[in-house]
Amino acid sequence: MSAEPDDEALSWDGQKDSTHVESTFADELPRDEPPDAAEPPASSALLVTYGAFGGVFLVYVVGWIIAIQAIPASSAGALPAVLDRVAQFLAFLSPVLWFFGVLMLTPKTRARTRMLWLALGVVILAPWPFILGY
Repeated sequence: MSAEPDDEALSWDGQKDSTHVESTFADELPRDEPPDAAEPPASSALLVTYGAFGGVFLVYVVGWIIAIQAIPASSAGALPAVLDRVAQFLAFLSPVLWFFGVLMLTPKTRARTRMLWLALGVVILAPWPFILGY
């Protein structure tokens, strides 16, 4: 049987390699076992609900930005001006932090609990100055 040199390079059939050492190391490695109670994937309705909450929180960010721009800048001094800017920055960042915080900090809880936390954030983090017209 005459094989081409390229085919011989890919074949280990009947060849003894002096550098090859038989080992049982692969048999000693621990096998990855699937968890007993695997978490079922999220349902489509749950994902749509997460998307709806995410959209509400993004609208809140826009509302906070508009409300912050309508507030006149204070000229009481350097420190109050800096603290005012930090508070304004946190105000429009808070809906995003709440949304991702709830999703990241409650991965093992029931979906209903996450929905309650997200609904609480919708009420608490609403851009009240924008809504009330201040």
